[in-house]
Formats: sequence, structure tokens, C-alpha cells
Amino acid sequence: MKSWQSGIFVRCSVFAHYPRIMVHKYEMRVRYSDTDQMQRLHHAAYVEYLEVVRIEFLRALGFSYSRLEQSGYLLPVSTLQVKYHRGVEYDEVLSFDTRVQVNSKIRLTFASEIRAADALVATATVELACIDSVRHRPCRLPKDLLHALQKASTEVE
Repeated sequence: MKSWQSGIFVRCSVFAHYPRIMVHKYEMRVRYSDTDQMQRLHHAAYVEYLEVVRIEFLRALGFSYSRLEQSGYLLPVSTLQVKYHRGVEYDEVLSFDTRVQVNSKIRLTFASEIRAADALVATATVELACIDSVRHRPCRLPKDLLHALQKASTEVE
């Protein structure tokens, strides 16, 4: 299924089962405004794209990030690492295959492989920490979200 959101071509997010691992799949087209003078996707745009993918991952699990914030929780990035393998140009479609790992009751990591036309473009890991939105202190993830994330990070038989 395909749809248009905010002028970006998006293939609706779904979970796909690869051998023994649950993977969230998401696609988006490189926007002209995200390219540099060479019409290549600017390295900083990956950070925004990865945020979109994380939010859609949570949505696919049944959690709205805005409702999570309204409930008093924030998930700020504590570590971000991107390894670039090749450049991509304006209008190419990027495919994100993302996995989640629950590191503790407070921390989780999203790991993404980013491809264009089946060629590996970049790999990225983003670690988040759950904090209280009022005191800005670490706190446990909400139980229902923690359970859903643990289930998504568990090997599929």
C-alpha cells in the first residue's frame, strides 16, 4: 500500500518477519530540500529521517509518540551513530529496515539498515532514554510500551 504524507512518498509501515527477527520496514523518497549542492542527501538529513522511522515504528506497535508525551514521558536521544556507505540523490527511494533492542527498563536502541535500490546506503543506531517530562530525570518506560518493545525485540520462531 502506498500513500502520500507531507509531500513525501511513503510506503505504509508494516512488520516483516525475516528469519528469526522482527523488522519494521519503512520507505520514503529523498526530498530536494534535504540535498546538498551536489544533489546528494545531506548527511544531517539522516537524523530527521531516522526520527520519522522511530515514530512510525512506535505507531506500528500501537503507540503514538504524542500520546506518550502527553502521559508525561519523553524519549530523548542519548547516542546516535550513522555509518555512511554511499551517497543517494534527490528522488531516490530509501528503504529502512529497523529493529529495536530493549537495553533496560529505561533505555532502548533502534538499529536501521538504509538501502536505495537494494544497495546499502547507511547503517545507524539510535539509543534513547526514557525521562519524566516534568523533572527531566530518568524513569522506567511505561509498562505497556516496555512489553510491546520487548515482544518486538524477541526472536520470532
